[in-house]
Amino acid sequence: MQGKDPFLVFLGVFILGATFFFCGKGAVTSPPPVASQNPSETPPPVQRLIEPPSSPPPVPSVSTAAVLKKKIDALLVGTAMMFRMNSALLVPEGKVVLNSVAAILQEDPTSVFEVAGHTDGVGPEHANRLLSEQRAKAVVEYLISKGIVADRLIATGYGASRPITDGSTDEAREPHQQIEFSIGTKGEGP
Repeated sequence: MQGKDPFLVFLGVFILGATFFFCGKGAVTSPPPVASQNPSETPPPVQRLIEPPSSPPPVPSVSTAAVLKKKIDALLVGTAMMFRMNSALLVPEGKVVLNSVAAILQEDPTSVFEVAGHTDGVGPEHANRLLSEQRAKAVVEYLISKGIVADRLIATGYGASRPITDGSTDEAREPHQQIEFSIGTKGEGP
């Protein structure tokens, strides 16, 4: 520590000077202790400048359905096509994904989901809408076969009305030929 003592003294003086400059004279010196006349007296409580919160701030609640949707979305991202080309027949890889979706949906038997079918923009609009409806119904039927209650699933076909990408190439059209899950409400109909 030899040789650093003058530096530490200088640092201490600098800190005190900065405190005095920015906070005022009362911040550097403290009042002398006051002896009470009666030793059994307790001094008045010191006023707190910052009161601690009486209770922790409320944590925003996230619905169970929203949590399930995030899990399903994470599962569906980057998934290969679930259907044969221009068909509502599920491919084996699609069934594997839907088995995982069924397991996720079983975590909360009260949540309701819309199963939305999508297609690319190639072909007539009415044919794309019909194919997307058939795909959504195929997914709902498969999930029902895995023990999901039918009242919790709403099949809707959107055709090419909700594009994800511009769809100018085969790779860009592939995301449109998928199924999407959205949080629904009881009483909705297809």
